[in-house]
Amino acid sequence: MSKSISNMDWANQLENAIRQFVKEKLELIMREEIKNFLEIEQEDTSNMRNGCYQRNLDAQYGRIEGLLVPRDRNGEFQTQLFAPYQRHTGWLEEAIIRMYQSGMSTREIG
Repeated sequence: MSKSISNMDWANQLENAIRQFVKEKLELIMREEIKNFLEIEQEDTSNMRNGCYQRNLDAQYGRIEGLLVPRDRNGEFQTQLFAPYQRHTGWLEEAIIRMYQSGMSTREIG
């Protein structure tokens, strides 16, 4: 007997793989950001890395949990990927605005 993956399981696995890929790339970008920040912008100070904190971020790919955001000892580093207390990307708001602009009623959008 051969096992087959149901469409729902396959879709869930694909979504999880996409979220993991996005998480890894976001973390890579932030590691490069803090590296450049400390080497170029803070080269004359004693500021250095100070670990990471975890952040959940709701994106169009689903919730990315445990995103590791690097920090520095002086608390001056801020990633350009999202605002300090931002917990979701603006994709939902943009989609609603586009639907409204295309002529959908607010009842249909809801």
